[in-house]
Amino acid sequence: MPQNERSISVYQLGSTRYADVHRLQRRLQAQRRQGSGSDALLLTEHYPVLTLGRSHTEPNLRVSPEQVAHYGIDIVQTERGGDITYHGPGQLVAYGIIDLKGWELGIIEYVTGLEETVIRSLADWGIRGERVARARGVWVNGNKIASLGLNVRRSVTMHGIAFNVDPDMSHFDLINPCGMPDVQMTSLVAETKKQVPLAEVVESFVFHFGRTFSCATALKDVASPAVAHG
Repeated sequence: MPQNERSISVYQLGSTRYADVHRLQRRLQAQRRQGSGSDALLLTEHYPVLTLGRSHTEPNLRVSPEQVAHYGIDIVQTERGGDITYHGPGQLVAYGIIDLKGWELGIIEYVTGLEETVIRSLADWGIRGERVARARGVWVNGNKIASLGLNVRRSVTMHGIAFNVDPDMSHFDLINPCGMPDVQMTSLVAETKKQVPLAEVVESFVFHFGRTFSCATALKDVASPAVAHG
């Protein structure tokens, strides 16, 4: 598909339970693999949850599982790549259900594009994001601000990237983020030292996603049958 013919439907789901959106992703990915449906970008904030990558069935915690349970945070196994990560309010999570073959993209190109989308969004607030050699994601002054992990089946993606805008940073202290004990996490609010409305970050992210991937973005009603019944 030529770049000027790419398009994606964007759904802003608001605050969601991880399990609900996980089921939705699986269903949309299956439809896309079968040649139905359209490429979709799901944007959400999850209620607090820890998720594990497919190769990491034991949670890489800094505390006991009992302490995690005390916070009321579930631990969920997933089929994405990567290690443990945290999702919660104040974090923009973007899940792409995209036929990479149709977009004429390789997996690494897609991952790099997701990172680039966050880097360009950070620049809107005067923050310099960068990549580092030791791990995928986006970093600011040596601290990690965005983490990513994918599942790709028959060229169709699910899962995606999590961008820390203003989450409860103490929840990251429960884990070794991405399985690395020396990693320190940061957020857009911590770096700018001012409040940043999540809605403005969503607008920036969608704009730069379209520019990065040379695709048209169309905001859809979340009540659409395509996503209403995950």
